[in-house]
Amino acid sequence: MTTGPILDPRVLGRAETAHRALMEAVLGEAGASHQQWIALNISTLSQAELDRDRLVARLAIATKSDRQAAGAVVAEMLVAGLLVALPGASCPVRATAEGLALQRRIRDVFDEAIDRLYLGIPAEDLSVTSRTLVEVTARIDAELMERPPVPRARRHFPRGGRPVPPGGPR
Repeated sequence: MTTGPILDPRVLGRAETAHRALMEAVLGEAGASHQQWIALNISTLSQAELDRDRLVARLAIATKSDRQAAGAVVAEMLVAGLLVALPGASCPVRATAEGLALQRRIRDVFDEAIDRLYLGIPAEDLSVTSRTLVEVTARIDAELMERPPVPRARRHFPRGGRPVPPGGPR
């Protein structure tokens, strides 16, 4: 017999939306985008040295976006001085001191908020939830790998609130 809500996409979506809103607030205060945050984490947490193409590929996978969008984020970070391309045969890309400082500031603020918000939730509950979410994410990622990429159609919502299909009303 269950004693609470069942884990389903609605519960997951609401939790993700709440966490994402908090993260966006922290990132906005720091002047960074979510994609920049992820790129900084990939570039600093990777065990192997990453060249620009590998960083772009990993960012595209992590953000579920295309390589062109991920490449634009990496390019803007290079221009902003958050990342630097080092000389060498493999053209490694690394976070600069400015990028590392930004990452540290964001992490400190977000971790402080999460510590406060998760306070009082039993460690066993957090552990079970974490294992479950890791498994669900792995299954979703595997499912996405089996599906052909579909271009994202932009839909317009006129005043009536109903979407207009690409190409106009029918």
